[in-house]
Amino acid sequence: MGHEKAALVLEAVVDKFGMYLAFKEGRKGQLLARHSVMQYYRQAKNWLLDQFPQHRAAVDKSLLKKGQVLERHCMKRVSGTSVNKAPACTKKTLKQMAEYLRASDLTLLRKANLSIRAGGIFFVRFIRVKTSEEHGLSLFPDSDFALCPLLAIALALVTHSSPTLMLLNQIPEQQSISEAAVTPATPLIDLIDHPEAATLGVDQSKTIDASPGIHSYVNRILQRVVGKTGVAENLTSQSFRRGGAHHANGTGMCVQWIFDRGAWNMTSTNKAFTYVFNTPAEDHKVAGVLSGHDPEKAEALLSLDTFDSETQAKIRRVASALFGASTGPDAKAYNVNARVVDTIMAYLLLHYPSLKWVKADGLAVQRIESCAIDKGFTGNKLLAWSSHRSCTRSR
Repeated sequence: MGHEKAALVLEAVVDKFGMYLAFKEGRKGQLLARHSVMQYYRQAKNWLLDQFPQHRAAVDKSLLKKGQVLERHCMKRVSGTSVNKAPACTKKTLKQMAEYLRASDLTLLRKANLSIRAGGIFFVRFIRVKTSEEHGLSLFPDSDFALCPLLAIALALVTHSSPTLMLLNQIPEQQSISEAAVTPATPLIDLIDHPEAATLGVDQSKTIDASPGIHSYVNRILQRVVGKTGVAENLTSQSFRRGGAHHANGTGMCVQWIFDRGAWNMTSTNKAFTYVFNTPAEDHKVAGVLSGHDPEKAEALLSLDTFDSETQAKIRRVASALFGASTGPDAKAYNVNARVVDTIMAYLLLHYPSLKWVKADGLAVQRIESCAIDKGFTGNKLLAWSSHRSCTRSR
């Protein structure tokens, strides 16, 4: 690349790679999606520019314009007209839909998957919908009690009346059903004993890819929920990605942190896809931004340390009764980590007045007050603890 026309060669290579992607068919025989084409194009361009930085100034602007042309082509190639982008899903919209949205995939989330790691990071491990692999996620508190994930976890555990492995024990656990084809040699007694395991024939030409994916699942849920909640926007599965990107763009966060999700590691020997979110540092940084926090500032979790030792002992007595189904069993799998209990109890006290204001006779409020009274404390004492926790929130 030391030739005098090396910059033109580099530009031509990237341009031809973009043309290749525009007409490349995927494994289903369909053209690659616009997002995939642009992701491949950007990663290849950035890798080449990193390898030959001396030509960046000469070709950067030209390659950016070619990328815009490629994206417009991908948007128009199906119907011949521009495709309307999905509206961005905002936090206000999420709050409107919070009453109706449910996630059956959370049946795979167990109490033992909650932990607080080094640096005071609230960490949860769950099974990813797309890959069925265990994935770690950092959770950050929200100033709005209706959108605070730590308060949601606390309320879920408060409602447990008996020991259970699951965080959300009201959702039935998914069961895998083995299917067996019916043949003339199949005994009738087997069909009578196991009628749900029999099928009248399986089309061998169909593959796993023929089943609906996560995007269609999300779209069906949104169609049922959006109208009931009064959300005016016609949201789709892409709205959540766009809403998160808009929020991240407005925080002054480095563009690399936003676009490197699902980046192609061009230097690896197998050229495989690697997800930046699989590493705790990047995951923690991006999750903080999407939760409304400054990426350059550490967000400390609340705890009971701001109370004196005597008050801490009183609060922990209430917490032991409140989370008895998650701290009392001998089996470790049924219990929540003690530090996690202290943290979610702090957020429960912080938002206790808001919960009482929303519904004074709600299940969570009744449970909190009954456990406090059972330990010899009044509702005024709970409000006093909450006031102290609010005044010392930054510590």
